[in-house]
Amino acid sequence: MNFHEFTLLSEDSQLASVYATGAYVATRWQEVYEAVLLYRMPGGFFVELTYDTETNEVQYCFAFEAGSDDDRLADYAMFVRLPNWVPQAEQ
Repeated sequence: MNFHEFTLLSEDSQLASVYATGAYVATRWQEVYEAVLLYRMPGGFFVELTYDTETNEVQYCFAFEAGSDDDRLADYAMFVRLPNWVPQAEQ
């Protein structure tokens, strides 16, 4: 399924597709009780699931393609942890 086909699905079908075929990539925190989980889909695009940790419910999902105007991958950069063997830049 490509990005366009995914966006035409109902929200329930989108969510089912993410859980069935998406590969979890990372989590970022938007608010204290609001986690945003990033998934890479087989079609090469990404989906964010905004999850309320108090109610244990997905609030909404947002699909985007890397490099598009809606690209949100940079929001995850601060959460990347490199292994110790990767040389660190001197400050």
